[in-house]
Amino acid sequence: MADIASDIPMSAARPLRFRSFSVLGWPVYAWFIALVLVPNLLLIGASFLRTSNGLIVFDPTVASYVRLWKSSSFQFLLLKTLATSFGAAAIGCLIAYPMAYYAARVVQRNRSILVLLVIIPLWISLLMRVFAWRMILGQNGILNSFLVGSGVLDQPSEAFLYTGFSVLLTYTYISIPFCFVAIFTALEKIPHSLIEASQDSGASAWQTFRHVVWPLSRPSVAIGFSLAFLMTVGDYITPSMVGGIDGTMIGMVIASQFGIANNWPYGSAIAVCLMLSVGVVLALVMWAGQTKGVLMGDEGARPAVSRARLSPGRRVLRSLAAAAFTLPYLFLYAPLAIMVLMSFNDSSVQAFPLQGATLRWYAELAENASMLEAVRRSLVVGFTVVLVSTVAATGFAFAIHYGRVRQARFFEFALAIPVAIPGVVLGIVMVLATQLVQVPSGIFRTVIGQSSFVMPVILMIILARLRRLDGALLEASMDAGANHWQSFVHVLFPSIRGAIIGGALLGFTLSADDVMVTLFLSGTAPTLPIWVWNQMRFGFTPSVNAIFTLVGVGSLLAILVCNRLVFRGTSGAAGSS
Repeated sequence: MADIASDIPMSAARPLRFRSFSVLGWPVYAWFIALVLVPNLLLIGASFLRTSNGLIVFDPTVASYVRLWKSSSFQFLLLKTLATSFGAAAIGCLIAYPMAYYAARVVQRNRSILVLLVIIPLWISLLMRVFAWRMILGQNGILNSFLVGSGVLDQPSEAFLYTGFSVLLTYTYISIPFCFVAIFTALEKIPHSLIEASQDSGASAWQTFRHVVWPLSRPSVAIGFSLAFLMTVGDYITPSMVGGIDGTMIGMVIASQFGIANNWPYGSAIAVCLMLSVGVVLALVMWAGQTKGVLMGDEGARPAVSRARLSPGRRVLRSLAAAAFTLPYLFLYAPLAIMVLMSFNDSSVQAFPLQGATLRWYAELAENASMLEAVRRSLVVGFTVVLVSTVAATGFAFAIHYGRVRQARFFEFALAIPVAIPGVVLGIVMVLATQLVQVPSGIFRTVIGQSSFVMPVILMIILARLRRLDGALLEASMDAGANHWQSFVHVLFPSIRGAIIGGALLGFTLSADDVMVTLFLSGTAPTLPIWVWNQMRFGFTPSVNAIFTLVGVGSLLAILVCNRLVFRGTSGAAGSS
């Protein structure tokens, strides 16, 4: 992998330390204890208790684990969940790798636009993407309508939805952007001089890929695989919407134990087993993705190759590569496009042909008081989460970067643990933690739960920006007589302002889209995604398409603003240094 430290000046690699920043270390420890350590210890502790007449009894026992050990159905379901998420992540990597290679090593113009188009679905509402597939695969859905209308089928088939395959398909759809981002970053950093050296040595294109490109990109493939695996292995939204009984996954069972069954110790034991299993799988994946040696240097120059200089065989390969890069775009955007189209369809049946254009589904939203209240609540929660998380992340970033936290590297990774915990498990540990201190369900509890995973995301963005600053700028400010506050206001903050704003906007989209954690914490005060989720459980109304279209447009605008601010902040700082 490329060594980031080689891009940073020596003064930045050894950040200046300030005594006045030492006070920032204690909030880092407090956050870690309150939102990471204690909740997970509570989860483990609860798994060793038992229930009696629906109440938790503080009587240490291993009965829940014994029950799991003897339960063949649990073992089958756990293996099925791991296998489905593993398969989806593997297929996602197989699809994303040629896309990333074409974007990083072949495309010469508009690369950033093509990459952004792959990333955009990643930040559009998970409910929206999953619901789009249910609308496509359903018995009265788009696929059946097309097959019956074209004469392929005599009547709609039930084989497309509520199966294990429908869950695998949707998981693969969710996985592709995660895999693409990690792989593209690695492939773009491979110096072209290494490729040329391999070719000059007489190696074929396949040998160059096998011995140069693949070893250098393998660690990032493992990272992309791990991200995709984590996003799906604890998901209970997708199986609930497109899986049915045949597509039941372990996340649904965990959620039911904390809901209908009201057996928290048993649910905690299942969650602990899931976390341990996920840890083993990810450890094996990261071990298999290791590559000996370190690649130093930045991205190499890639001179444009005109089509006139390409042999006929290379032209065919170039055309195949373009197809491999283009076809997944249809896979990513077709469901979203169909949903937007159906939001203007003058029919309550989601099928082709369309019955005419209308805006009545949007007009219904304006008259829906409960939906508008859910929107207001989502905005309140989102802005509060962003405010808390951004302030905390900025302070923590300075504390960690400038060495005011002992074992800073450990706490940097420890604070990010909630991001790596499956969503259903994170929701449960937040319930246990807030229940311990008697925080009532509602907006305040939701803010706490969402901040646990939003703050680390913003922290990583700000830290990445701080580590690319030239430390000489800050030293020059101090040498010129500026105090710590003046140096922060006039030197540091302008340099990281884009990263802070961009991270805050990304945090808002994560908060506004969250379902798995918020569902456990909101109680009778649902945010918009939870309100939509509840509506979909009791039946379909075409206004859901209108809601998702508006949410998608809002997410897209936030992403574009975020990308522009981060890019402008990075470019401006780079120019000043």
